[in-house]
Amino acid sequence: MVLIAQYFSHFQQVFCAMAPWLLAGYFLAGVIAFFLRVETVKKHLGGKGFLPVLKAVLIGVPLPVCSCGVIPIATALRNEGAGKGATGAFFISTPQTGIDSIIVTASMMGLPFAVIRPVVALLSGLSGGLLISKFCSSSPASAAVEKKGHCCCCSGSSGNEKSWKNAPAFILSYGFLRMMKSTAPSLLQGMAVAALIQQILPADFGQAYLKSNTFLEFAAVLLLSVPLYVCSSASVPVAVTLLLKGFSPGAALLFLIAGPGIHSVSITSMRQIIGTKAAAIAVGAVAFWAIVSGVLVNLTGVSVSAVQINNAVNSSSAMKTVCGIILFLLVLRALIARWWEKYNR
Repeated sequence: MVLIAQYFSHFQQVFCAMAPWLLAGYFLAGVIAFFLRVETVKKHLGGKGFLPVLKAVLIGVPLPVCSCGVIPIATALRNEGAGKGATGAFFISTPQTGIDSIIVTASMMGLPFAVIRPVVALLSGLSGGLLISKFCSSSPASAAVEKKGHCCCCSGSSGNEKSWKNAPAFILSYGFLRMMKSTAPSLLQGMAVAALIQQILPADFGQAYLKSNTFLEFAAVLLLSVPLYVCSSASVPVAVTLLLKGFSPGAALLFLIAGPGIHSVSITSMRQIIGTKAAAIAVGAVAFWAIVSGVLVNLTGVSVSAVQINNAVNSSSAMKTVCGIILFLLVLRALIARWWEKYNR
């Protein structure tokens, strides 16, 4: 019973620490969704070559779409004529980051990590998309992949639903209801894993058991990334917990990129939408840039201070408590809505 109580105490700390920044991120996600129309996305991603790939990355990096939400959007893009390169670039860059995860990363890990994440998303999406365009045949899109799941994408949020008159209602509905419904399970999973790591691993695990061996450390993080289904925001508490357990800043950054970028669900979906060869190139691009950026972070000495981590995770305040209660109620509503839709189809 004591261990269970300690676990839930760790979970509560992580939950309340992230709550204010998640709420701010969801609000800004609603703002972006209000101004972005899916017709605009489709219009600029058709054709082959460098320009559609670049546009796909520039749209995908700030887009507030979770790892599951990118699947129906990528399917729609292919069905609307987007090339494999542009679709692959969108698939690579979009799940890695977004306005919500950038805010959470900056608050819990500092500005350097918040800047590095979108830069790596851009580089991996651009390089992966161009390689896919060069080495993969541009076969016609298949309609085999259906739109499924709980998507927080911009499709379905265009047309008459958007007007200046109902802008506040749209922004709040999109950010706190629609997007929350899509990301709630992934958020809870990320926080649960972070609390579990904090509970079971000793404080010096990284240094004591991995012996500061970059190969072993990075391999362990990559192995953790594949089966763990987390969105870009949910990867932050896991990365912070890895730092607390003695992992290097580079390994933490590696998880921030690889966690939402190359998990098993994403790999399977990419194979269906753009083909096995293109999916392999996309996964390779994410892994390559994640490893390179992690090595560079360790070599250049970019780090997160212990004081900042402790303040982010362990400090308590009335604001964090209130935001935690609000976030809990929104997550609870989202889970109930998902359950209701599942059993009343």
